Amino acid sequence: MMTELPTTILGRTGLEVTRLGIGGAYCETPGLYRAALDLGVTYLDTARNYRNGDDERVIGEAIVGRRHEIILATKTIARDAAGARKDLETSLRLLGTDTIDIWQLHHVNTAEDRKQVLGPGGAYEAAIRARDQGLVRFIGVTGHDWGEVGEDVATDLFDTVLCWYNPAMREPEELVFPHAQAHGVGVVIMRTTATDKLLEPADAPPPEVFYRYGLAHPAVDVALMGLRDLERQRRVGQALRERLALSAEERREIEVFGARNRELAEV
Repeated sequence: MMTELPTTILGRTGLEVTRLGIGGAYCETPGLYRAALDLGVTYLDTARNYRNGDDERVIGEAIVGRRHEIILATKTIARDAAGARKDLETSLRLLGTDTIDIWQLHHVNTAEDRKQVLGPGGAYEAAIRARDQGLVRFIGVTGHDWGEVGEDVATDLFDTVLCWYNPAMREPEELVFPHAQAHGVGVVIMRTTATDKLLEPADAPPPEVFYRYGLAHPAVDVALMGLRDLERQRRVGQALRERLALSAEERREIEVFGARNRELAEV
């Protein structure tokens, strides 16, 4: 019998989640999403604009009959309340659900973005209204500029944050994670292998080492894996079942590797 994937509580949300999550945008069939969920993953992340909006539809078909098993996250790129509300209504319809567990304001990467979404008539107003109506449970933020994302988290207005983190991109350790820990914000990481660019060198560690590395940071709750390769998802999941911790030597080696291959991660 296959052992359970390790789980944790996602920050102040109180939600129990698997430490390995599925990232949307890469899978085009409901069957493949279902197969990945069958491996025991309970955290599933998508966005209104992934694959020109079709990712949510495919996921909606994949989770029929099993919505209750999943912590479901999606995103809106809209900056204004009206646009965000329209995105939310579309997401709810395509995902076939009454409630989004974590609704994220997407790519809040600049001070201007933050001013827009948090200001009068901004997307955050739509998020609060939707939460009050029971359409979303928690509000998250995502972005690629660590300094700005750290400022987003420091507002204490968000329950979760999604950002890049891997051994070649360690900026979140100083710019994002301390704010998250100070406010109890749940941390989800992406680009754990830099969209597989860090797996390309001949001396690259196996993929599970990157996931162990990301999850070893005390601020990190979930590491997403874009669903490109079901066998790799199975391999990493099994490895995390067997062992989450990195040895001191493994940590040293992957940090040296990451520093040496920084340029790959930035591609």
